[in-house]
Amino acid sequence: MITEPQLQLEQEFLRLQSLFQKDTHPSVELRLEKLSMLKQALLRHKTDLVDAAAKDFGQRSSFDTEFADILPTVTQLNHIVSRLSKWMKPKRRPAGLMLFPTKVSVEYKPKGVVGVISPWNYPIQLALLPVATAIAAGNRVMLKLSEFTPAVNQVLKRILIDLSDWCVAIEGEAAVASQFSSLPFAHLFFTGSTPVGKKVMQAAAANLTPVTLELGGKSPVIVTRNACLDTAATSLVFGKTTNAGQICVSPDYVLVESDVAHDLRKKILAVYKQHFSKGCKDTSFTSIINVRQYERLTELLSDAKNHGAQVDSSIESDWQESEHKLGLHLLSGVTDDMKVMQEEIFEYLLPIVEVENLEQAISYIRRRPDPLALYLFSENESEIKRIRRETLSGGMGINECVLHVAAEYAPFGGVGHSGMGQYHDFDGFETFSHKRTVIESHRMNWRTILLLSRKAWFLKPINWLFMR
Repeated sequence: MITEPQLQLEQEFLRLQSLFQKDTHPSVELRLEKLSMLKQALLRHKTDLVDAAAKDFGQRSSFDTEFADILPTVTQLNHIVSRLSKWMKPKRRPAGLMLFPTKVSVEYKPKGVVGVISPWNYPIQLALLPVATAIAAGNRVMLKLSEFTPAVNQVLKRILIDLSDWCVAIEGEAAVASQFSSLPFAHLFFTGSTPVGKKVMQAAAANLTPVTLELGGKSPVIVTRNACLDTAATSLVFGKTTNAGQICVSPDYVLVESDVAHDLRKKILAVYKQHFSKGCKDTSFTSIINVRQYERLTELLSDAKNHGAQVDSSIESDWQESEHKLGLHLLSGVTDDMKVMQEEIFEYLLPIVEVENLEQAISYIRRRPDPLALYLFSENESEIKRIRRETLSGGMGINECVLHVAAEYAPFGGVGHSGMGQYHDFDGFETFSHKRTVIESHRMNWRTILLLSRKAWFLKPINWLFMR
């Protein structure tokens, strides 16, 4: 029996599909108009979004919402608008000797109605950026919002109301998300956890729907004895405290050479105390999204303690259960049988694993699924070259954490278990476009006439030119 939400999903999909069929290749002027409407609506509702995010999280600093959620959305929108005309133009390709003098080009065609499933951790940026990119590519969009951010969702729906012929926002829990993933989209874009990403891909496979999966995993940090420990400590605290560490590219654990491990721990705790003198009770401290996530984190901490891990915190009693807050805790003496080394942490716990040398750190990383991000702190050029050469990850930061996602001229995405496909910049436009190869020949097509004749003498120059 089809439920009311399922019926609504199908009706909205058919409505958008019908609208797309009426204009399968929107002009650049129309696309720019819709993107401008989206940007202006976003800016008008900025204060509403800050307030709504604080309500959904329990406490979320305005910095986290404005700097890390709204600002990247606006800058990427500006970037897309400034380059869309160039992106849409067909790209000439060499025809090659075999097809000379044929003209060969690649044109970028809208795919149709695409689906976007957004997460709760950055409910503004990770909803509107894929939507904007899909619209830029000429598509219509169905957006499935996270059920964990109801207040933000209401503001997003107001932002999108004047774009209802281009994008419709859907709310609902797991059953709605499952039905959403089963719709015959022209493309499906998902941001979330790896386990859920597998289910999304399985559902999409029934319709042969291509997918982009922006997942996560355990992003490692390597700190060598040649690193500036002050830089490493500052970057790690920034990465673990921005949005309460609830970032898909948040540093998950640190591999540090043993002779500098003690100093690194001291510096991390000192930096944390300097910026959050009251720990998680600081007014600029963002809460963990809900009780369920808070309990998951405290269970990871308890499991690590029970298995012998040592816990360091610069603030005494650095937790606040009533507001589901937990301050930064460093874990030493961790082992692979601890849950904290098996699951993506996603919040304020930071395991510190001591290694003897760079070789051991590389081996440790390569025995595990390729991460979404990899961070290296070193001033030694040969170490940097070696890590770049011998490891694989979605993105990489050298003497920096997290901020590679802000590189608006470069692609972002995972590899293997951390995701597939990329977006941002032209790569995102390509993701939501079908690249169609077009060849254009002259009226007198002598090449086809020769091929059709199947003359043996024709093979001699062909063999001489190409079969060697």
